[in-house]
Amino acid sequence: MLSVISLCMLCKSVVAEEDDSFWRGFHVGGYTSIDARLPRTEAAQLKLNEVSMIVTWDQGTRVKFFSELELENPISYDHHDGFNTKQSYLDLERFYFDYNLNEKANVRLGRFLTPAGRWNQLHAPPLVWTASRPLVTTRFFPSSINGAMLFGSLPISHMDMEYQVYAEALKDQRQDGDEIIHREVKGARLAFNNILGLSGNNAGLNTLGLNVMSYQKDIPGSPTYHLYGLDFLLEFNRWEFSGEVYERKTSGGDDGGSGAYLQSAYSLGSEWYWITRLETLHEVDSKNADRWVLGMTKRVKPNQLLKFEFIGGSGEYEDVPRGFVTSFAVMF
Repeated sequence: MLSVISLCMLCKSVVAEEDDSFWRGFHVGGYTSIDARLPRTEAAQLKLNEVSMIVTWDQGTRVKFFSELELENPISYDHHDGFNTKQSYLDLERFYFDYNLNEKANVRLGRFLTPAGRWNQLHAPPLVWTASRPLVTTRFFPSSINGAMLFGSLPISHMDMEYQVYAEALKDQRQDGDEIIHREVKGARLAFNNILGLSGNNAGLNTLGLNVMSYQKDIPGSPTYHLYGLDFLLEFNRWEFSGEVYERKTSGGDDGGSGAYLQSAYSLGSEWYWITRLETLHEVDSKNADRWVLGMTKRVKPNQLLKFEFIGGSGEYEDVPRGFVTSFAVMF
């Protein structure tokens, strides 16, 4: 009897340790940002853009979990409506499981950011230089998809090639603002790291990405679009250059639009950076937009950015108005 009791006590201890180990695998974080905007054609506005909560689980096993739940536009202020929550809503930005097949291949299932270019995958305000987002990264492909992805990394000579191949299984059920809903999304991205073979103290990241995608817009009679794109990042000395360019065609060979941006960040010292961006957007069913952005960004702390910028040029978009904007973003 004593041996049975001892065994039960031992099993209880092991189970308790396993339970403790399971919960220790969870980590919670998030980010938020606040903007003050002075648009050219609209009323001045102060807005808390989002409060994002990120929950991850990783015990060093083959399985990993990631989720991001955002409260979008929780509160804003302008002289017409005062403080209000008219544009507030909850958005499940990401919710997926990763399974490691081997050292070169992984599978992702769930809702994840569309792996097109660089900006869309790094778009959290504390991770990007400007408060405004390049137009082409919001108008030409969905920001997130619900489906499956095969991804990993392969060594090629002096380079490292990252690959992502994905397909949508369930289209978005909710339209956020003037977001374009897509369906039948599938595509791939190849990223070649250290493509220039640079070395030394002044050599930073240098990456070239190739993108292909096909989809339909969620409107009656929409053609199938084929998207081709290129993105790059180059860091050297005090400079960082980045950009993306996309060309879109219909399955019948008709013009589906095009767009691009080129951005530079120059370190001024004391964690201040001078930001310049040129961008263009051509959509078949709307006016063209050609814009420029000039600004300065201060890295207050490794997880905090203070941004000042002026957006000029042509084209009016509600989510990215022209004018002056200052922003503070923090990751926690």
